[in-house]
Amino acid sequence: MEQSAPDPRRGYLFALLSMVVSGVAIYVNAAAVKGFPDSTLYTALKNGVAGLALLLPLAVSPARRQELRHLSRRRLVLLSVVALIGGSIPYALYFRGLQLSTPVTASVIDHAQFLLVALAALAFLRERLGAGVWVSLAVLFVGLSAGLAADAVSLDAGVPYLAAGTALFAADFVLMKYLLRGVPPYVVMLFKLTLGSALLLAFVAATGRMGIVGALTLLQWGYVAVTGLVLLAFTAASVAGLRHASATAVTAIPAGSPLVTTLLVVVGRGGVLSPLRLVGLLLVLVALVAVFILGQRREARTRTA
Repeated sequence: MEQSAPDPRRGYLFALLSMVVSGVAIYVNAAAVKGFPDSTLYTALKNGVAGLALLLPLAVSPARRQELRHLSRRRLVLLSVVALIGGSIPYALYFRGLQLSTPVTASVIDHAQFLLVALAALAFLRERLGAGVWVSLAVLFVGLSAGLAADAVSLDAGVPYLAAGTALFAADFVLMKYLLRGVPPYVVMLFKLTLGSALLLAFVAATGRMGIVGALTLLQWGYVAVTGLVLLAFTAASVAGLRHASATAVTAIPAGSPLVTTLLVVVGRGGVLSPLRLVGLLLVLVALVAVFILGQRREARTRTA
């Protein structure tokens, strides 16, 4: 099936949409995960909901099945790698790291994900968005880290797990961007979420934690369903963004999701932000505007050159 030419403007708008969805997801997941005795099981189940939803088009649409038949062996292997490094292994690593480390340490490492994507995209995809975007990425990282207690960052046994999980998530974005040059977005999503969630569920089963499923309440299943569909929406927006714009922009812009989450917390719970946190969020906003304008302008010029 022939794909339309990439349009950076559409890609940046999809990245902005994924930022909003991610901000909502963080807010909802924070409430949902508290009701589960095992966070890895919760993640596997909600990912499974997204994966199952993607099987429906495959069941009813001959065109979707045809997209799979046209895949070469090399692309099948790379898509399987996407499922491994984006849909299963990093989740297990990250949750193990959270068990051994501090939340602040995990946050700092997680904030570096878009910087890893930018470096990898520069090296392997030849993405060059200019000095202004790189400065904006640095400001974005500083803004996201503002308000964190620096003395709570610890070089403990959890760091290797957290770093490995974050690196795999970053590598997954770069690999998906590469594959989207010739593979339909639906196929990339299918492997990432459907095969990825199956592998993650297999890991949970192998560690003897699937027995909890039978004791889940209707409310817990409701959380699984809602957050699974939110994950599907985020992945769809992210993959669509990658189809049209750079991996650097499509990961940097959603990193601003704390703006959305913080707004929901303040409106919903009446929270009060510290001055340092307010400054950090302002830096995030400024950096995102700069990436959106400068990056989109640079990519549009590249497309028409």
